[in-house]
Amino acid sequence: MWKMLLLSFLFRVPIFASSPVVIEYFFQAGCGECARVERLTLPLLEEHSRGRYELRKYDVGNEENYLKLLTRLEQLRIDANDPVCMIVGFRHYLGGFDAIDRRLPGIVEQEWSNSLSAAEDEKPVGTGRELLQKRAAAFTVGTVAMAGMLDGFNPCAFTTLVFFLSLLAVSGIRKGRLLAAGSVYCLACLITYIALGFGLSRFLRLFTGHELLRRGLELLLAGVLLVCGGLSFLDAWRFRRTGCGGSITLQLPDRVKALIHAVLRGVLRKRYFLPALFLAGCLVTFLESACTGQVYVPTLVLMARESGGGWRWFRLLLLYNFMFILPLLVLFAVALRGTAQTVFLRWSRRNVVPAKIALGCFFWFLAGVMLV
Repeated sequence: MWKMLLLSFLFRVPIFASSPVVIEYFFQAGCGECARVERLTLPLLEEHSRGRYELRKYDVGNEENYLKLLTRLEQLRIDANDPVCMIVGFRHYLGGFDAIDRRLPGIVEQEWSNSLSAAEDEKPVGTGRELLQKRAAAFTVGTVAMAGMLDGFNPCAFTTLVFFLSLLAVSGIRKGRLLAAGSVYCLACLITYIALGFGLSRFLRLFTGHELLRRGLELLLAGVLLVCGGLSFLDAWRFRRTGCGGSITLQLPDRVKALIHAVLRGVLRKRYFLPALFLAGCLVTFLESACTGQVYVPTLVLMARESGGGWRWFRLLLLYNFMFILPLLVLFAVALRGTAQTVFLRWSRRNVVPAKIALGCFFWFLAGVMLV
């Protein structure tokens, strides 16, 4: 008994001690804050709380450890991405060196005194894999929505619609007929773009099961996206300097533009205006895909890689196309309020540079995703 008393006196450990406070320490190799925790915080903790805690170290560079961290964050309803963190007693989250260094000793003493960490409330690490899949799914949904929106604001599609609205205004089409024309045109664009997505996806499925071919396609697309991103930044700089649309590299060829304008002008002379407009919208969308496909094709590859096929893939396709058509719907809604076409033209020219910069950033972002 006297030996136990001596040990209690020397190491400040009660004779009938509670279970040690569990500290889960999540770190990563090469992390500066992790090194400071190791050098400054842990030695002090050992000096003041020796025997009162159990330190479990997890390098999040290991997949299983990362999944464990995801499980803990989900349990605690915490959305954080600190380079280093600790979870004390399965309920206290400390993220970053400052929080760990300032609060860790006090929390350990509190947990030790209250004896709250005796029972481990731990979920299977397998749930972390589900959380990882959820986060990947959320990332894909956000990326697809962003891609569709940027594609809708693509100057190729946007300037064509501004031109068409100008034709409608000159022809005296207002209110009810303008609403009908806008609805039919947008519906034609939507159906055609979805059909193009199906066709392209069937082609991409030829690579399913051929890992080398699939990876080769992704690397090829990444290279194309890097070039397109550079050209988009160059277009933004040229247009900013000259204000001339002819200086833009990533645009439809003049012959295709002339054909699109001729198709839209011809619609106004047709007896059956709305059916003719629907067919014209389908043709114009198909012709514009030579430009808008720069965003569409890589996004379809991303969708196929992350979601495979089936219902989830189809929902992503609908999401992309809804976001693509949304700017066109907004433009028609503004036109219904009687906004002058000169306002659209000025707005379109004023936003060429931001649109090109946004597209360039997104091209490079998609290239990075393809390379991972």
